[in-house]
Amino acid sequence: MTYPNDPEDVTMRPLQATDLDATMERHIRIKALLERRKDAILEQLDDPGLDPGRRSRLEARKEDVKRDIASIRVWGSERDYERMWRKYQKG
Repeated sequence: MTYPNDPEDVTMRPLQATDLDATMERHIRIKALLERRKDAILEQLDDPGLDPGRRSRLEARKEDVKRDIASIRVWGSERDYERMWRKYQKG
């Protein structure tokens, strides 16, 4: 049984919305970074004069970025997001 103003009662605890909002905003920025990276690679792949070796490397990078996007799309942990940030921030 819970009592009014019981500190153990979860419904009485304040929400930490600011922390959640900051985390969500950071995750959105990281997802956008990965999408921009993928778009840049796709633009480079549109070049008809691209030599086969360069095309092959770009295709591999594109697949790598797509895998990274998929890895955080739904259930990415904070550690996953941090890894993506470190991997892609320097471009």
